[in-house]
Amino acid sequence: MFTFMESQNPTVYTKSNEEGVKRVQKSDGQYAYMMESSSIEYITERYCDLTQVGGPLDSKSYGIALPPGKL
Repeated sequence: MFTFMESQNPTVYTKSNEEGVKRVQKSDGQYAYMMESSSIEYITERYCDLTQVGGPLDSKSYGIALPPGKL
């Protein structure tokens, strides 16, 4: 996939999620953009012309560290 992406002209890369979303909207189905799942949920809830295809590529868990006795 990396070799294919690197060989495309114009480049498939964007500088921001906003640029990626705009490119998808203007591409008439010829461009897909990969981003973090929470961002995709946020964007697809606000723009009816966009949809998520498939599920997350992986899953991450997060934790928060607090000093003892601060819970």
